[in-house]
Amino acid sequence: MLRRLSFIWTGIFQLWIGWLATALTPQTFFPPSVPLAVRSPTFNAWLNTYGGSNPMKTWPMFWNGNHILGWTGYIKVDDVAWHWLGDPGPGNASTWLSTTITPTRTIFAIQAGPMQLNVTFLSPVEPSDWVRQSLPFSYVYVDGASTDGKTHSIQLYADISAEWVSNSKDTAIQWQSKQTANAVFHQVTSSAPSSVFEDVAEDTIAFHAVSLTQGSRQSVIGYNVTLWTQSGNVSTSDFKLPVFAHVVDLGTTDTVSSIAWAVGVVRDPILTYAGVDRHSYYWSQYATIDDAIDAFITDFPSARDRALQLDQKLLQDAGRVSSNYADLVSLATRQTMAGVELTVSKNGAGEWNTSDVMAFMKDVGSSQRVNPTEMIYAAMPALVYLNASIIGPLLEPLLQFQNSSQYENPYAAPDLGGPYPAAPGNAGNNIVYGIENSGNMLILVLAHARSTGDGSMIARYYSLLKQWADYLTTNTLSPVEQQFPADARDMHLTQNHTNTNLAIKGIIAVQAMSEISQIMGDAPQAKQYGSTAKTLMQSWTNLASSSGEVIWSYGNTSSSGLMYNFMADKLLQLKLLPFTTESSGLFNAPAALPSFGFSLSSDSTFYTRSDWTLFSAAIANTSARDLLIAGVHKRASLNSSIGAFSNVYNVQTGLGAAPLAYPNGFSSPAQGAMFSIISLNVPNKTVNVVTPSPSKKNKNTGAIVGGVIAIVIVVLLAVVSFLLHRRQKQRRDAARLLVIPRGFHTPSSMETQSVSLPMKADSRGITPTPDTQHLPGSKAELFHLQTRPLNPISQPPMSQTPSTSGTTSSGAANLRTELEDLRREMAQLRAANQGAMQDPPPMYQ
Repeated sequence: MLRRLSFIWTGIFQLWIGWLATALTPQTFFPPSVPLAVRSPTFNAWLNTYGGSNPMKTWPMFWNGNHILGWTGYIKVDDVAWHWLGDPGPGNASTWLSTTITPTRTIFAIQAGPMQLNVTFLSPVEPSDWVRQSLPFSYVYVDGASTDGKTHSIQLYADISAEWVSNSKDTAIQWQSKQTANAVFHQVTSSAPSSVFEDVAEDTIAFHAVSLTQGSRQSVIGYNVTLWTQSGNVSTSDFKLPVFAHVVDLGTTDTVSSIAWAVGVVRDPILTYAGVDRHSYYWSQYATIDDAIDAFITDFPSARDRALQLDQKLLQDAGRVSSNYADLVSLATRQTMAGVELTVSKNGAGEWNTSDVMAFMKDVGSSQRVNPTEMIYAAMPALVYLNASIIGPLLEPLLQFQNSSQYENPYAAPDLGGPYPAAPGNAGNNIVYGIENSGNMLILVLAHARSTGDGSMIARYYSLLKQWADYLTTNTLSPVEQQFPADARDMHLTQNHTNTNLAIKGIIAVQAMSEISQIMGDAPQAKQYGSTAKTLMQSWTNLASSSGEVIWSYGNTSSSGLMYNFMADKLLQLKLLPFTTESSGLFNAPAALPSFGFSLSSDSTFYTRSDWTLFSAAIANTSARDLLIAGVHKRASLNSSIGAFSNVYNVQTGLGAAPLAYPNGFSSPAQGAMFSIISLNVPNKTVNVVTPSPSKKNKNTGAIVGGVIAIVIVVLLAVVSFLLHRRQKQRRDAARLLVIPRGFHTPSSMETQSVSLPMKADSRGITPTPDTQHLPGSKAELFHLQTRPLNPISQPPMSQTPSTSGTTSSGAANLRTELEDLRREMAQLRAANQGAMQDPPPMYQ
């Protein structure tokens, strides 16, 4: 009892320490929109706080700022209701105290009557666990304590509406509720799902779940009263919306300890690539969505701990640069990882093919293209830092498509086409982006190999990579009629066809190809590409410098700009540049520095991009670096602007594009560029090349061959034993009965030997079957207890055979001798039998 009381008071003390720190630390970072639940391009909820609005009286919005996502939270204290999320009308609005943003969490400190609460929105970032990373669910949880020292009657409530699954309030919807071993959840979807969408996805299922172990729980579906039907519309004619709620009654208490709900938005399939449906990676782990939800709810305490650990590591690393920089990394992390969807396909038998992993990135906030190379390039620093292995699945579909007969261009494609969720491949004439995309791909391939030590992708596509490098050696120094997406695809920025920054990307990519050839053991090609890169670099230096400074356009000594592509040389540790970027005068601040940092170039003194600004900060000296960071931070914290952390804005005013104007850069995964500085500390690894690349089938080849050999040996021994036994029996019978043997006929069991190999068990220990219970319109009972195993069943370890190196040779020799003897005896027996078959059959008395 004393230990329990001590534990409780220790927990309360820790909570108060956290709130005291929040109260005493003045908030200095005020983004106009903060992430709530950001896990995928279609599960991307933010809360607008621009203009100093009270976040406790604001509805969550979709990332584009154009669609309300109904999500409400209440605390009821002594029968008085206070809402801590949304603007539902009834009840009192809680008093907002502060907002804290970490890489995985957004935390609101609020006062609700006599209760002080922390409301935490946790979007797990699990880069090293692809099952968890691909699971499109998020948590919100509440901690708190009374500020008057008294106990109170406490109930907590949260709901979502069907606005998560449709853009129209007239859309017909269906819903149901279920229970698993550890959770209860509601699900709602459109009655007629459509995969064509421009705003909220119309083919999703929204889920709202809660643990069964949290206090006294009640789940409700209704407008103001419980609905016993399972269908309706997003909104009624009198503007009432069906909501899907869970209530937790804590009774009388003075503390609230991490009461959590889970929200998820599921699409299946994710998209179609090359005519094949791609499904989220987590389906390879869970047979049904019920299993996935149960696991997600059960994992909450551990997920929270992992999030705290990742936050601590990131904030420590980024904080060594500056607090401003740590703020930018915190705001960028969730939207970057939400831009990447890890997928698997099914094989011919309908089973999940986990050796076929591909990732897809939607160009959120811009063109809606799939896997644009410049977006992956911009996100590269975050991926390198968090888990560079993710770069491989992002590049795989691009490389695979361009290595096929469908693609004939000598340069790399800009993307896989679109609009999302279609990824048919892009075989069009994109020569104006030839240098940009070829450079991006070669740099990304080497970054993946160097950061992971995995050279299998290089081995598979080496010829294709050489083709792009050869294109660059001819074209990169003078990029006439070339454009780069930072300009050409942005309505705010002008085009420049003699750009030194674009040229240097191509030259760095040629040097990257030299490193790639070295990895492949192709010394002649490595030497050739290395020599070419150095020659191009010397020519570039002569053309691109003026009075010791680098110019933006050949021949225009008054031009200037952010030479952000130098960052690739530093990240890959190529050491190609003949000067140090920190002392090269690259970032001399103008006499009158704009309020929100540097413009991208002298082509446009108004607009810039935060991603390329942070690329530049990574290679600048300390004073220039801090100026670049300060400009982006000031804009990110500009509360009078609109939008979810956009990467495009006006350096004079800080304003970005309007929500309905594209490209506006809202919630772009390109903000992974905020990791540029800390990504430079990720060490390179020794790259191993295995040809052909390992696959799930290859990995099992040794075991399968060994098993077959063992079976063959067993069969042979059985045959030997059978024949020896038969021969001895025949001799005994002949000696005893003294009769002429009958003609010999081969037994049918010996005419054909058929050996059945054991079936390989599914990795979960169960056979995947379509889940009919979570499909729209299914009429399952209100609660359904889940009996399928939630975790994968471990495969039995390979049996360890004791070492027989000293006896193997003699054993094999003995076996060969026995087989030779058997062969001779069988030949003799066959000859005797053939002779006997010519005699008349014996006469029987």
